Amino acid sequence: MIYTRALVNSIFANYPFISAILGLLIAQFLKIFYYLYKEKRINFRYLVQSGGMPSSHSAMVSGLAMAVGLQEGFGTSLFAISVVLASVVLYDAA
Repeated sequence: MIYTRALVNSIFANYPFISAILGLLIAQFLKIFYYLYKEKRINFRYLVQSGGMPSSHSAMVSGLAMAVGLQEGFGTSLFAISVVLASVVLYDAA
């Protein structure tokens, strides 16, 4: 039980992880409004669907890369790895 609480506390203290998940959730939530404007009807299926605009995968890796850069520094190897990952996902999304 103690290990579980420590694990949950460490996950919620991991700001790059939180930033990535928030980017994903915000992008998924914005899809409802984007397609409401585009199709003139609400479709909650877009909350769980992958693909489309805005790209939740792109938002996730962009949030991760920025948070890693802010926390670890923009000159670190960890930031370079996260930028390369983000570049591959963004290229694939385009």
